Amino acid sequence: MSIIFSDGFPKEIKRTLSADLETSASISSPTVASILGKMDIDIGTLMVMLLPTASSYAVVPISGFHVGAIALGLAKPDGPGTLYLGSNMEFTGQALLYSVHGEQSATNNAWISGETGLQAIAINAAPCGYCRQFLYETSTANKGFEVLLKENADPKDFRYKAAPLTHFLPDAFGPANLKISDRLMQASTHGFRIDDPDPVIEAALKAANASYAPYTQNASGVALQLDDGQIFAGRYAENAAFNPSMSPLESALAWMNMNRPAGARYYIEDAVLVENASSVISQKEATKAVLSSVAPSVRLRHFPV
Repeated sequence: MSIIFSDGFPKEIKRTLSADLETSASISSPTVASILGKMDIDIGTLMVMLLPTASSYAVVPISGFHVGAIALGLAKPDGPGTLYLGSNMEFTGQALLYSVHGEQSATNNAWISGETGLQAIAINAAPCGYCRQFLYETSTANKGFEVLLKENADPKDFRYKAAPLTHFLPDAFGPANLKISDRLMQASTHGFRIDDPDPVIEAALKAANASYAPYTQNASGVALQLDDGQIFAGRYAENAAFNPSMSPLESALAWMNMNRPAGARYYIEDAVLVENASSVISQKEATKAVLSSVAPSVRLRHFPV
C-alpha cells in the first residue's frame, strides 16, 4: 500500500513530505516550517491535512476501520515542532485490549523519537475514553496540550476546532491522585544493566531503562528483530487508570509499523523482553500471547533484571 496524501497538497509539497516519510513516519520541524510558509496555512490545518496519510499506516484486520493521528512535538528553534504520525493496529486472534489506538501510536512515535512532551494532537473524531485517559498521563497534559478535531467528513475541507485535552476529560483521575509526580514522556533512566553484546538484548535493555512504570515499577522493554536485520524496540507506558497502559510489545510493534513503509509486511525472527524482576507484575505472559499471533514460530527470550 502506498502513502496517501490529501488532494489539498501541491505536487511539490507531496514530494517534500515523501522525502521525510522515507525514513520515518514524522515530518521534521524545518520541513513543517517550510510547508507552512509555502502554503500559507497554520500548523493545525497541516495536521488535519495529514490525517489520511497517517491512516494509511493502519493495520486493521478485525475492524477494517483506519484511524490516523498526528502529534505535534515541542517547539524547536528551527520551527514549530516535529509532526509524528500514528495509526491503529489490531491483532487477529488476540483480545481487543491489545489493540493499539491511533493516539497511542502517535504519542509513542514521538516519545521514542526523543520528545519529552506534546503541544497538540489531531484526530478525525473526538478521542475515545481510553485515549483521553492515556493522553492525560503525558507530561504536557495540563500545560496547554490541545486536541484538534476535523469539523466535517468532506475530504477537501480542512477546517478544525481545537480544545484543551482537559476539556475532554473534566475532573480527571491521574498521577497526582496516586501521589505520583512523574509523567509519561519525561526523560528518565532506571539504570539496569546486562553484560551481553547481543544487539537485540541491548535494544530491549535500553527501552526498559527509558520506560515509564511509576505504579508497579515494572520498567520493561521489548526488542524485535526482523528477517532483514532491523531491530525495533518499545517501552512500557503505564497509566494511573491501569487499563490504558501500553505494553512494551505494543509499543515495539507500533514503533515498527510507523517506521517502515506503509502497509509493509514484516517477519519477526527474534524477540527479547527485559523487565524489572522485583516488580509486582510481569509482562512475560502477555508478551508471549500477542507474539504468538504476530510471530507464532518465535520463542520469546526473557531477561529479568
